Amino acid sequence: MPLTAIESFAPLSAPPEDFDRFWKATLDALTETSPAPVLAREAAPADGLTLDRIEFTSLGQARIAGYLLAHDGPEPKPLVVHSHGYNSQYDVMLHWARAGCHVLGIDFRGFGRSRHASLATGGYVLTGIESPQTSILRGAVCDLVQARRVAQSLLGWRASSLTTYGFSFGGAMALMASAVEPSSGLVVIGQPTFGWHKERLRLSQLGSSMELNRYFDQHPESAAALQTLDYFDSLHYAPRLRSPTMLGIGLDDDVVPSRSVLAIANRLPEASTEIRFLPVAHSADPRESLWADFDDEWLALARDGVPADFGSAHRRLGTIERAIA
Repeated sequence: MPLTAIESFAPLSAPPEDFDRFWKATLDALTETSPAPVLAREAAPADGLTLDRIEFTSLGQARIAGYLLAHDGPEPKPLVVHSHGYNSQYDVMLHWARAGCHVLGIDFRGFGRSRHASLATGGYVLTGIESPQTSILRGAVCDLVQARRVAQSLLGWRASSLTTYGFSFGGAMALMASAVEPSSGLVVIGQPTFGWHKERLRLSQLGSSMELNRYFDQHPESAAALQTLDYFDSLHYAPRLRSPTMLGIGLDDDVVPSRSVLAIANRLPEASTEIRFLPVAHSADPRESLWADFDDEWLALARDGVPADFGSAHRRLGTIERAIA
């Protein structure tokens, strides 16, 4: 495995018995959902670019809000589809477009501009936690899958490749969406959450972990909620990724414990994965700026293409040293 100096000892566990059937039924329902995208043109943010605010329909008839930054002209450009972190919303990533990419971003249902009728009072992640079929996480994964389908439909031949990007909550959703529908030429995930739920909830008291820990304090016998979370454990999705994957890990993080991210890393296919270690994540530490180097690196891959030796041992050398410098 790629992690030699640093290990994570998550116990091996199988996904729920009906995991594949669950996702087949879910994606079949999504395919039957017409996205019906609506675009509203805004002022051009830069020469050669167009900006549209978009809405489309996702699973359960949820209307999802987003934007599309596209290049003018006949030359195909790579496409990047992204989302956002927990309790957040998308930012228009103009610098990604200036780097040479079309960009589509969304707000997941219940966040930002994508309204949701009935969020749980105790926290977003608790919405529909009674079963995997009602969990809002099922819908959020589908929102990203549908976003990629919409982006490729709108751009057609103008999109030369597809990169799926996410950080933190968005990283978990990018991992899950890319595992259940492997359409990306490159998957980029930074400090993805929802890996190894039991250990994550033990180590973190912030974000969705805080909401879940409060819920389990109040409902200590809630076996149904634990079973639902098992359907959305990033560990079950990591081995199913088939696209070249670049993973960023922040070693010191109070929100998404690095131990849970290392557990995800240890389950990613080694031959098609590259890992970049960074000192911190989710912090006010000045070393957070090193994530800009991570962004520059994956943007170059998205723009110029994934090299044939991606994932090879010699390309991985030096990544641990970068983290502890």
